Amino acid sequence: MKRLIVLSLLAAGIAAAQPTPIFEIDVRLRVVNDDMLYVVVQVDNRSGRRVTELAGYITESTPEERIVSEQRIVHVHPYDPVLTDGQTAIRGYTYPFEKSMDHRFRYHISRVTFRNDDRVFAWSPSDGLIRVE
Repeated sequence: MKRLIVLSLLAAGIAAAQPTPIFEIDVRLRVVNDDMLYVVVQVDNRSGRRVTELAGYITESTPEERIVSEQRIVHVHPYDPVLTDGQTAIRGYTYPFEKSMDHRFRYHISRVTFRNDDRVFAWSPSDGLIRVE
């Protein structure tokens, strides 16, 4: 019985120790009128801080990971209201739809600034915040 309690506490501690990402990114594809592909990028702020600027790149690639195109998307401009903790920013971009092509899209955050902080960061799920300026 004691082992079961110790193991359950150990498992709960390990689960609680896993770092949660400060941004959750969701990329969704929508086909419109059989000739247009609308790519929706949703970014959820889980940082606990107010984001004053948020921009990134949406990358279209082939199944062999060769880059076909890359477009910049700005979610929060410096003159927009801040993105507070728990809020979501959604932006989209349209592409011509080709049924013969396997469309794969990724989104990378390339510029993040926080309120009352002059530093500029990039963010990736594996590395976290990386200071770029």
